[in-house]
Amino acid sequence: MDFQLSTIVRAAHMLTAALWIGAAAALTLYIMPAIRRSGAAGAPVIAEAMRSGLGAFMASVAGTTILSGAWLYWIRFQALGSSGMHRAADVVLMLGALAGFAAMIIGGAILGRTSRELAELAGTPPDEATQARIAALHRRGAAASKVTLTLLVGALLSMVFSRSF
Repeated sequence: MDFQLSTIVRAAHMLTAALWIGAAAALTLYIMPAIRRSGAAGAPVIAEAMRSGLGAFMASVAGTTILSGAWLYWIRFQALGSSGMHRAADVVLMLGALAGFAAMIIGGAILGRTSRELAELAGTPPDEATQARIAALHRRGAAASKVTLTLLVGALLSMVFSRSF
């Protein structure tokens, strides 16, 4: 394997993972709760964030992290040859990879769809049914984002601790 290519892919993996976790933490812990507390005044913020490319940003950093991680994992597996992935470090690494993959699935399937729907509802008149739907979407988004952030932190910690075995 080319050392420079491996170094570049590893750097891309670490950079995009940091961006993904940082954005997820900021959104989960600060931005979305502030938008929820703002009520109807927060709706245009979600709509503008989605128009500005928040969904594309999150999808691109998640996708790049997963793809670069998969490539690095494949290279590691190939380097081990027939001995396979039986060491504790390799198991911990695989658990972290699965957590990251699950975070990407939840982020795309639940959070992405929820954010798009909230953005669409931002322009509708605030009748009782719309307000109830917005509240339900906020609850679903809050729960999914907490799960996603937990999975991302777990993935990060597994990458760190896999070096200790």
